[in-house]
Amino acid sequence: MVDIHIIAIAGGSCSGKTRLARYTCEALNDSRGDEVCTVLRQDNYYLDLGGVQPGQPLPNFDHPKAFDWDLFLKHLRLLKSGQAVDIPTYDFTTHRRTDITKRVVPKPIILIEGILILSQDRLLPAFDYKFFVACQQDTRIDRRIRRDVEERGRTVSCIQDQFTRDVAPMHEKFVEPSKHNADIIITQDQCALETIMQDGPLVALCKSLLDKNILPKDLLGREILSH
Repeated sequence: MVDIHIIAIAGGSCSGKTRLARYTCEALNDSRGDEVCTVLRQDNYYLDLGGVQPGQPLPNFDHPKAFDWDLFLKHLRLLKSGQAVDIPTYDFTTHRRTDITKRVVPKPIILIEGILILSQDRLLPAFDYKFFVACQQDTRIDRRIRRDVEERGRTVSCIQDQFTRDVAPMHEKFVEPSKHNADIIITQDQCALETIMQDGPLVALCKSLLDKNILPKDLLGREILSH
């Protein structure tokens, strides 16, 4: 059986963790000429809000209670054991799970990406390595505005209100403290991830695991600063 390594990539909303995970996975697959990496996103595990009536206030989407952690952990364990899983698809415009599922087949490298994955104690044993992407709040909110306007059809004022009301407080309460559970903290200046993506600790770690090499002694347990 092929060794399966599960690597967590956490960080605040729009910190660059999704981009880092996607780039790393594509780079590994391209360089090996085979699918050796796949990505699993926490955002797929939002709870279905079908019971919320029109006009009712929506829950805080940045609070741990907004996610189906039982299913998330079940899928992590199945993937680690070499079994494929069918992950839910979440519609951010209706706040509902769709009828469509996506099959994820385990690969030697599985990158798990999400804002709260290092805040949940019961998930930590499932991760072989843990990264945290740190980023300034001003940069994160600018990115979130661009993303939510383009992809989720929301207004700028609505996005700013939600960030102030929900995102920022939950970041301080749950996300920021969780970086102490990380093996590596990637600190960015203005969220410039290009250097980190191309020649950073995540890529180095994955290549070492795939080649079954001894990890560099200074790779884990440190803070990486991008310039």
